[in-house]
Amino acid sequence: MKTKYFLILIIFALSCKPENKELIKFDPTTLTKNEISLTEIADDIKYIPLDNKYPLGRISDRIIFINKSIYLTAENLGVLVFNKEGTKLRKIGNIGRGPGEYLYSSVFTVDEKTETIYIHDRGDIIKVFSHTGGHLRSFSLKEYGHVDAIESYNSKLFAFYSNQYENTEYEWIVFDTLGNQIKKKERNMPEFAGNALGIVGTYKHENVLTYWNNYTDTVFSILPDLNQKPSFIISSGRHRLPKSRITPETMSDYMWFKYIYETSRYIVINYFYPLKKYSFVLIDKDNNKSFLIDLKSDNGGVTLIGGILNDLDGGTSFLPKSYFVENGREFLIGLIYPYQIQTHIKSTEFINSAPKYLEKKKELIKLADSMKETDNPILMIVELKK
Repeated sequence: MKTKYFLILIIFALSCKPENKELIKFDPTTLTKNEISLTEIADDIKYIPLDNKYPLGRISDRIIFINKSIYLTAENLGVLVFNKEGTKLRKIGNIGRGPGEYLYSSVFTVDEKTETIYIHDRGDIIKVFSHTGGHLRSFSLKEYGHVDAIESYNSKLFAFYSNQYENTEYEWIVFDTLGNQIKKKERNMPEFAGNALGIVGTYKHENVLTYWNNYTDTVFSILPDLNQKPSFIISSGRHRLPKSRITPETMSDYMWFKYIYETSRYIVINYFYPLKKYSFVLIDKDNNKSFLIDLKSDNGGVTLIGGILNDLDGGTSFLPKSYFVENGREFLIGLIYPYQIQTHIKSTEFINSAPKYLEKKKELIKLADSMKETDNPILMIVELKK
């Protein structure tokens, strides 16, 4: 009997033991080039040419897949909705200065349950639209400071604020769908004045909302109960933005994040550092191993070229911009232009390639032959290994 109670006490003690797992740290100064191929992380690849009825201008990095619909924003048209075949379904509102219209749409989010669309417009005004594209309401967030990012999470709207403005009191504020305040998170750092833009970013993974800030060392996750916890660490050092104003000449001395997100196994980071160099890194959360890939910049950084070696069908390198989950499987989303595919399939590299799926190589040639160089971009969808 004593032995039985002793075993129960041991089991109880082990179950109550705190988890001391060390947080992953990202330090760009210690990374060396270490490439990876798609066959190491993925099972399949497919392409979705976007409808050519409406020529698309520059497309934002944010591409959202919800309920078999694709949401993205093009600078000349605003927020658009496509189906999984790439056919345009509808446009959300209109660009303009009139009632229910918006001037900017690069910062937007979509409620995963209702597909209500929230667009952050000039003057920190939130424009709210139904899933059919009709304007529902607008409300202002200007009184709280300058909004840098918004995210819909569990049918609530989160606004994230730029800490480089002295009058900004909060890290984030959560609102209901009508714009009523629910909870505020006071800023962690002392006030300072900076002039950098595009400081805050967000992503969602496994029902947790995570946000990062180019000024801070800790990436935080917000839980469903609206408490937050550290997710991983960004190393401090001379590569980090100073908490002061910087000149255009010194901007390239510091690290800037373009986007960050997570899959079940990887942390995905696209960043700028050092000396005007763009890089892409995958961090394996199981063993902290990093895969670093250098990128080339075109059009002043608007288009980044390069990425993960595509040995699935021999196509162009894959640079993931976003992530989604469907039917229990994880997918990465990339964007490629017709001229890039057409140029690539004529290369010696492609002609001599022996990818995993030879039939898909033939399909890629057919796709390239069916397109015009000026056609709209194509989404690359990569299905990750389980």
